[in-house]
Amino acid sequence: MRVGGFNMPKTSFEAKTSLVCTRVTPYIKEIIEQQASREGLTSSEWVRNLIIKELKAENLLQMVFKTPKIRKDD
Repeated sequence: MRVGGFNMPKTSFEAKTSLVCTRVTPYIKEIIEQQASREGLTSSEWVRNLIIKELKAENLLQMVFKTPKIRKDD
């Protein structure tokens, strides 16, 4: 996945196996494709990120914060 122009590493999180389908107007589809393209994402990735962002904003999906591994120099 690309975020902000950077490739994100694959993670060991739960596999994405469920499908959510919806219908939109051709105009909305065009806007989604344009926004996704600007961010270097597929339409699917862009919509998924939008859903996740909204779920987190509503406190329906927990936010995961990871601390970086710091190498201690001897």
